[in-house]
Amino acid sequence: MTHTFSNQPDPSRRGFLAGFGAIGALGVAGALGISGCSTPAADKGSAKSGPTEVDSIKFYGNVLGEESQKAAWEAAIAGWEKKSGKSVKPVIYPYDQASTQLALAARSGDFGGVGQGGPWQVLIPTGILADLSGLAAGMSLPGKIVDSLRIDGKLYFLPLNASGIGLVGDSRITDEVGLKDAVSVEDFAAALERIKKQDKKLIPYAAVTKNPDLKDAVHWMWSWGSEVVTPDLKCTIGDAASVAAITWYKKLQDEGLTKAGVARTDARILLARGQAVLYDDAPLANKFVQTNGGTAELAAAIRPLQRPAVDSLPSYNRFWGSGLFCSSGKGEATSKDFITYVAGDVDAATALYKQSALAPADAKVSAKVPGLDKDVFQNAFRTAIADHSRAAAWDKLPSVAQIDTAIGEGVAVIMAGQTGVQNGLNTLKRKIEDILAQKS
Repeated sequence: MTHTFSNQPDPSRRGFLAGFGAIGALGVAGALGISGCSTPAADKGSAKSGPTEVDSIKFYGNVLGEESQKAAWEAAIAGWEKKSGKSVKPVIYPYDQASTQLALAARSGDFGGVGQGGPWQVLIPTGILADLSGLAAGMSLPGKIVDSLRIDGKLYFLPLNASGIGLVGDSRITDEVGLKDAVSVEDFAAALERIKKQDKKLIPYAAVTKNPDLKDAVHWMWSWGSEVVTPDLKCTIGDAASVAAITWYKKLQDEGLTKAGVARTDARILLARGQAVLYDDAPLANKFVQTNGGTAELAAAIRPLQRPAVDSLPSYNRFWGSGLFCSSGKGEATSKDFITYVAGDVDAATALYKQSALAPADAKVSAKVPGLDKDVFQNAFRTAIADHSRAAAWDKLPSVAQIDTAIGEGVAVIMAGQTGVQNGLNTLKRKIEDILAQKS
């Protein structure tokens, strides 16, 4: 069957962004019937019987429809089928339909097998996902990220690629102005001012200043010490820390150190054209330089930076990555065997790295990927950004996209000068609290 994909700009990259904040809010509640949908009776029965083997499992996701990942995934699936003597039946859908398709499969009782990508959150209310903690225990995964993904001690999503959205820039300029890992926010702003003074045409920091990516404000609020949403789902937006963070963020824009009206796709182009020095992105940033027309010299000069710190507080980046999840009960043992194979398949990991610049989350697998140990950018990204990344508390909720959208819209109003920081964040807090209340 031929599948037509008309997702978003840069479609070959959309599968990479199968981490958090990408779940479509519309249609999911309807697909589940109600927001607190219970597990279909058939699934409850199978779950009670415990993990079992089956001869065939389904594989839900979009990667088999992504040219940049298709070959690697096909090879991994074929390898497991040959080893296990069992079969995989792909269920392919466009990336932007993933959450709705998974919710429909859960409601009908048809979801059985392995899912790929981020929309696992929509299945949490159904209770049909298997705990993958045992699989993670046998891997060398980033501890902070795995711990931040657990729900009541259980891990329903196993990262295959685990990193964060962090600062990257042209090291030829950042080194010159003294920008280093984890400088203070004061020194960071001073370095941006030096860049601006040297060349007024340059945008020192092409930070996101408009939607759809203003959820980037979260990692700055974290840096100032605001949880934004606590583990027990209490919203802290509007506290002194978040107000200080957004006041500082807007001041950068007001002083011309960032630029109004910039989305992430804009920032990639600005950096590639040599019109910006820094911006925030995933570990594909050096590849994006080339795909947006930048020179090989610039791509080679791109370096990640550990996010600036406030006083003695730790700085964090928002988790970015992709992974697998599976149904519990009937076929669970087979699905887990498939996940274990794919997560440890060095050939598949090598293919994804070579084709897509995706490094495996498992350090033991990463060490076996030819050439990865000599990749300056990827290794620097791991230590400067991935090792300081975590998921947000709401990343585990079916309403993750709604909350991210609300944050982006709320901060956008402030950045546009349409409201004050405190009033804008107070309004945003009420919106977040309403979403959390609806989903509780």
